[in-house]
Amino acid sequence: MTYSSLARKIFSLFAIFSIVNCKLEGLLFEPHTTPEEWCKMRPCVEVGGHIFNEPLGAFLVFLLAFLWILSGLFFLKNHDDQLSRKWFGVALILGGIGAGEAGISYQAFSYILKCQGREFCLLTNGFEVGYSVTQAISVSAMLTSVAIACTKGFLRKALMFYCLVNAIVYVIITVMGVSEPNKVLLSFEVLMLFAVPGLLFVILVSGIAYIKSRTPLDGSLFMAAILQVLVQAAYFGYYGAGITQKLYKGGEGFYFSENDVLHVGMILWLGYIVLVVGKHLKDYDSIHAK
Repeated sequence: MTYSSLARKIFSLFAIFSIVNCKLEGLLFEPHTTPEEWCKMRPCVEVGGHIFNEPLGAFLVFLLAFLWILSGLFFLKNHDDQLSRKWFGVALILGGIGAGEAGISYQAFSYILKCQGREFCLLTNGFEVGYSVTQAISVSAMLTSVAIACTKGFLRKALMFYCLVNAIVYVIITVMGVSEPNKVLLSFEVLMLFAVPGLLFVILVSGIAYIKSRTPLDGSLFMAAILQVLVQAAYFGYYGAGITQKLYKGGEGFYFSENDVLHVGMILWLGYIVLVVGKHLKDYDSIHAK
């Protein structure tokens, strides 16, 4: 790739990002929130005349993004000609990119991107749209990896077809949400509608495979999926209990949000992925090639 072609790609990405941001200008945070109220809901720290948010949360999410991408590179570098390892690496790198985008918009730069110079804060922006898209595709890539590792024949083809369609449909819905713009189509709930089935399929496929074979590979993938469910349960449990608001009232107290719980859990999950799944992950055809 030449420097000129790379420059054109970067320029195209910035152009798309600018268009998305312009389209989303009309969507406001609900209930309508002023910049002052924003800083009562989460820590605001002024540095060099600019206001940054959630220093602890920003550190955790950027650490997670770095470790996620590093884990993905580990699988890609040590793929041993196994497609399952390549797809797992792609899934992790996409997850890391998404975590970085989330850290920019939901945490560190949320005030600058959503509130600065405005009467009311914005609901979303291009970084958050990018986060949703990369996460949805990441789940499809991970299910593709599990399908290659645990299944064969028609079932594998059906799962891979589902992954492709799931990713394409979600991208189309996101484009529609940006074009209108429509906050429902861009919501976290819609993302979950496309992401959760992929996780459930991973549990089902790896669980059935483990019951049949009792191999370390199937067991590690099944346990990885269960641990992911536990991390998500901790996130929603913390959120539902309103612990963030109890710890941080009116801009005072210790701020440790449900997102921080999620990020700590995901960092621990990545450790399991690299140390355990990384040891066993191989294609089904390679394991049963006899």
